[in-house]
Amino acid sequence: MSEDPTRPLPSGRPGPPDPRGRPGGYGDQRGNQDDWGQSGRSGGGAPGGQGDWGAQRGQGGWGAPGDQGGYGGQGGYGGQGGQREQGDWSGQGGSRNAGRAPRPRRRHRGLTITAVVVVVLLILLVVADRVAAGIAENEAASQIKSAGFPVKPKVTISGFPFLTQLASRDFRKVNISASNVKEGPVDIASINATGQGVHLTSSFNGATVDQINGTALVTFAGLSSAAGLGDGITLSNAGNNEVKATINLGFVSGDAIAQVTRHGSHQIEVKVTNAGPIPLSVLGNLADFTVNLPSLPAGMTVQSVSVTGQGLLISISGSHTSFGG
Repeated sequence: MSEDPTRPLPSGRPGPPDPRGRPGGYGDQRGNQDDWGQSGRSGGGAPGGQGDWGAQRGQGGWGAPGDQGGYGGQGGYGGQGGQREQGDWSGQGGSRNAGRAPRPRRRHRGLTITAVVVVVLLILLVVADRVAAGIAENEAASQIKSAGFPVKPKVTISGFPFLTQLASRDFRKVNISASNVKEGPVDIASINATGQGVHLTSSFNGATVDQINGTALVTFAGLSSAAGLGDGITLSNAGNNEVKATINLGFVSGDAIAQVTRHGSHQIEVKVTNAGPIPLSVLGNLADFTVNLPSLPAGMTVQSVSVTGQGLLISISGSHTSFGG
């Protein structure tokens, strides 16, 4: 049956030609060469073969399963035919993002960055706190030396954070230490003291101390040197807060005993109480010897003295004392 040339063509675009030479058309169910046949292979009908926009188109445009048409399920936007490899937006044929790993959540990344920033800030605060503490410790040591102490001691401010203590001008505990402190003929091996409740002045150039306690050590070697004793005389602990001098000079030998006592707020007295047959002249200054202590930091004074295996251990302390400006 020939087509009526006067019949107007339907709107749309014609499908590709049938491989067997039959023109495509626009039929709902395209027949063999009809434009709008019911079941042809060239139109776009429901089971159409090669039409353009068949309702059940297979490989062509937007149809459902069909044979080989223009825009079926495997080609572009079909309902059931496409797969990811053959079409980008097919209905059941896969997604453009199929197989891709999900993107990390921005919230988790933001939390990680925030945590890193917080850690860095904490580290910087700790470093700044320690640097400020070091500056204050050095300044305190300089003030102690300028107040008359023979050497610049080491000062350590305890407690963390330091900056909050500085802001309030109150330090819970301050440690002061020094070694090889020379005072006259006596070499004091070590001085260690701890101050509790140190309050800075408003000008930050001095402080008052609620309580400070410490010790000073004069070794037997230091005491022997200060007393002018030569070789052949050895000092040791005799017990009962006494020093024993063992003498072996060839022409004379034996032991002498010297008592050690506190004498005033900055002095220790060593005096021979029993020399036996040994002449006192052999014992030099040890016969009656006074050990002067330096101007102790923070107004400390001698409280007591004891004889130990190392030498003379002197207890020093002070209450409501001050140093600096």
